[in-house]
Amino acid sequence: MLRAAGSSGVSAGASGASAAGAAAASETPEHKTGTPQQNSGTPNPTSGDHAQSAGARDRGAASARESTGSSADDADATPRRRDRRVDETAAAAETARARRHSSRVGEAFPSLVGWTSLSTLLPGIGLLRTRFRPLGFILLGGFVLTFVIALLYVLIKGPVRAFGTVVSSPSLLTFLAIALAVIGVIWILVIVVSHFGLRRGHRYASWQNKMAGVLVVSLALIIGIPFGVGSVYAQVQGDTVSSLFGDSTGHAQSAEDLWADKPYINVFLMGRDNGDDREGTRPDTMLVASIDTKTGNAALISVPRNLAFPIFPEGSELDKRWPDGFRPTGQSSVDLINSVWQWGAQNEDAIGDPHGLEPGMFATMQAVEGSLGLNLDYWASVDMAGFEDVVDAIGGVKIDVERPIPMGGGKSMSGVSNEVYGWVDPGPQTLKGKDALWYVRSREGSDNYDRMCRQQRMIKTTLDQIDPRELATAYPKLANSATKNIATSIPQNEVPAFIELALAMQKGEITTVQINNDVTPTYNPDFDKLHEWIEGEVKGASDGGETAKPTNDASAESSTDSAAAEEEPADEAAGEQPADEGGQESTEPTKPGEPNAQGKCYPKGYEPGDDFPGYPGPGAGDEE
Repeated sequence: MLRAAGSSGVSAGASGASAAGAAAASETPEHKTGTPQQNSGTPNPTSGDHAQSAGARDRGAASARESTGSSADDADATPRRRDRRVDETAAAAETARARRHSSRVGEAFPSLVGWTSLSTLLPGIGLLRTRFRPLGFILLGGFVLTFVIALLYVLIKGPVRAFGTVVSSPSLLTFLAIALAVIGVIWILVIVVSHFGLRRGHRYASWQNKMAGVLVVSLALIIGIPFGVGSVYAQVQGDTVSSLFGDSTGHAQSAEDLWADKPYINVFLMGRDNGDDREGTRPDTMLVASIDTKTGNAALISVPRNLAFPIFPEGSELDKRWPDGFRPTGQSSVDLINSVWQWGAQNEDAIGDPHGLEPGMFATMQAVEGSLGLNLDYWASVDMAGFEDVVDAIGGVKIDVERPIPMGGGKSMSGVSNEVYGWVDPGPQTLKGKDALWYVRSREGSDNYDRMCRQQRMIKTTLDQIDPRELATAYPKLANSATKNIATSIPQNEVPAFIELALAMQKGEITTVQINNDVTPTYNPDFDKLHEWIEGEVKGASDGGETAKPTNDASAESSTDSAAAEEEPADEAAGEQPADEGGQESTEPTKPGEPNAQGKCYPKGYEPGDDFPGYPGPGAGDEE
């Protein structure tokens, strides 16, 4: 209680002192002005003691006030500093937010467009500026890693072989089809999520919102269409490879490895006609492509349909059956190489093991091998409907038709004349599928050599005009047609090697070779001479040099078989007259089956500009 009372007393004293000091401080100058005696320098002890006492009290009061004010200031300083730091942090956050987000309507629209569009090129990059930043890093990293792996695969294997390996493997193509579909969907979702994430915190004008919607839809289509088409094409290619090519016989190899010990490969190409007006199958076109595996140079050898008494490989079952050549009737006008198919189909037991082939195909290939002296390594057959599809797929073939070409005509297997129901008009034009087909197959008013010449001309012209873009557009249709109309012995694992070889052939030279009566009489062939001549042709084509000269002159032997002459009256040398530089017709005849100086093909006895029997005139076209 004493301490309390003392404290109270001190406080009261301090308060009193403070009040006194305040009163003294508030006195006016008049109150402070004393008498002259008081203002003189004579000391006044009483006044001095009082002054000292008052000064002491004033200093004490001031000290007390300072002490009290300091304590109050210290107590208020911490909340003020804390509030100041909070305000500074809020201001900094607001400044940063102002930098990230637009404060005006539409201010961030260019940035929105730019980053959304960039997400189309680099998936995930737009997410890096949203709250999905970690996901953006994952997607962007996965995209870059996939691209690097694919690039390394192409660089290690080479572009051609890498492409060939993928397009020839049904399992890889199925995986690729699924992967493309999944990646396309994910990519589109990333674009959409990136766009809405980038919009967060911004305000846009109405027209900007509409433009943003159009942008997102457009970018989704830019990604979705290629990936969707790629997925469909991969699946179509996988199904085509499975259906068209034979089973794999090993690992995929390059052309250099696969044919390391083979300077040439011989591929038998046959056009077959299974039309409704045909009984059974007869080869309509037969060619052998002898290809140099190193240079891509090739000899395209046309086998005449009327080659009589064909022979078979020595020691084969058919050779034992026909040691003197194929002679079921002994007539050169009947026992032709294109009749072997039908005979083989009707006498399966006589041909031996066909090795999985149709009996007719096997017997025909045996006849071609024995007659030409070439071993056939591969074969491919094309139905005429497939040829039409290819020509239509490339938009037609531009060609200068040399003369009127009848549609129909010729004779049936029973010897009955077929009706001519239409015409391919002469002159420069673009032939669509059906007209192009009749251009290469028409026999009415023609001969076999003229027909073979037109076939080779069409093949070369078509190859020169093929546009990869048009083929790509029509590929699903072509693939569907191929599975129905094309058959081949090429196994799946060798397709990459053939792709490499095809590219080499585009850079190489293709030499057309005709077997005609200048080589050996087709109605009574000397096969030893034919073998020698074929070997020279193949060697000359491989070296890129001039082809070998015929080893036999048919002029001295043209009358030795009157029956053959009556059946095949146009098998002699054709009388085409190529024009010289001045536009005049040359008197030098071309060889049978060879084009003239303008690259055109004419049958025996027909001169350019002559009237063609039965042709009703320009514009007749197809009357069907």
